[in-house]
Amino acid sequence: MVKRRVLSPVFSLCTLALGVAFAHGEALPGSTRTQLVQQFLARPEGTVPLSRATRGVHEFTLEVHRIQTEIAPGVKVEQWAFGLPGQAASVPGPELRVKVGERVRITLVNTHDQPHALHLHGITSLAQEMDGVPHLSHEVKPGGRFTYEFIATEAGTHAYHCHFQTNVHLDMGMYGALIVEDPAQTPVWSKEHTLITDEWDSHHDPARLPYTPHYDEFLINGRAHPLIPELNVPAGETHLVRWINLGAQPHSLHLHGTSFLVVAKDGHDLPQPYLADTLPIMPGERYDVLVKGRDGTFPWHDHNSNANTTGGEYPGGMHFDVAGSLALKADGTPAPLAAHDHGHTPPAPAGAVADSALVRIADFDYAPQQVRIRAGGSVTWENRDSVPHHVVVTVDGQEVHHELPPGQRLTVRFSQKGRFAYHCAPHPFMNGTVDVV
Repeated sequence: MVKRRVLSPVFSLCTLALGVAFAHGEALPGSTRTQLVQQFLARPEGTVPLSRATRGVHEFTLEVHRIQTEIAPGVKVEQWAFGLPGQAASVPGPELRVKVGERVRITLVNTHDQPHALHLHGITSLAQEMDGVPHLSHEVKPGGRFTYEFIATEAGTHAYHCHFQTNVHLDMGMYGALIVEDPAQTPVWSKEHTLITDEWDSHHDPARLPYTPHYDEFLINGRAHPLIPELNVPAGETHLVRWINLGAQPHSLHLHGTSFLVVAKDGHDLPQPYLADTLPIMPGERYDVLVKGRDGTFPWHDHNSNANTTGGEYPGGMHFDVAGSLALKADGTPAPLAAHDHGHTPPAPAGAVADSALVRIADFDYAPQQVRIRAGGSVTWENRDSVPHHVVVTVDGQEVHHELPPGQRLTVRFSQKGRFAYHCAPHPFMNGTVDVV
């Protein structure tokens, strides 16, 4: 049985030097190249019979559901989502984790009104009938079910997705991560994160043919910035990040403030890991990278600036923050905490509740950032800057954009109780909240 080699916690300078050459397309030493070719020629290929399981059976059942999801602020779309029985379906679908040596059974129950098929992306030990490509195996009709089986032989980052009318069904969200772990491997990381990239046409109709999407939202784990959660990697810790591209476009994922070590591609450990701060990833590719925590918070985003927007506004799309330990100033001393550090908004202060509140806009900031009013009351924004701002606030479930030229005021009435976030469209780092009680 083929097993994935164990990553050493320390890589030699020689190995890193080879990794740099490997990353830049330079020729490897002849002996190294010969060794890699021989290893490839010796690899077993073909179906691994199900009887060869050494760790028992691991079973999953996946259902298909039609759901409505907010993928960006105010942008709700229909999705076709995988879910485990009795649990909410989601995009991406539930992460499936198995161990090397297990006989894996994944039963697709088609609870949807379209035919589907399940492709186990990156799994090469399966038989043709289990590959989930309709014209070479079969499809699962509405109301039907089929169990896909294989022996997990190699640890790595893989995926699953529908392969029926793939261009449409993938775009509707029918995908998820499939991780094969090797219990014999001792990780050098303390925590893992799986991040799946995708694009979305928020206006498309899957029933309209020909299907010609025009992508306007760019997602990581089914959400666009600012709805993508932070990735917390404290200083002193090393985390593994599994990147999977299940969209239709290439991306260039750049991390500020540090470099990462690329250790695996498409479920295979790289013979020479290499350092980088930008990861090009094509559709269908998977990369494993090691990230070490540091002080401060830095962005990780697509360096294709069009995919770094939400509804055409920057920053957005494939953009999230990697939060380390507390930030330091340039002289190495602790930096003062800001109210908006790490995206946490403190609650509005308790005390008297007014019928109205005034928020002054000056020096590209709101003052105060949090206000508290009674239901039915109003908030007035006054622009004291010399440039126009654009207040974006969700009221009664509807996102509303208000232009605010220099010297002008804007008043919005809030009839419902709750917490309402707002921001400036051209300057999204400007944000605040209204508590209506």
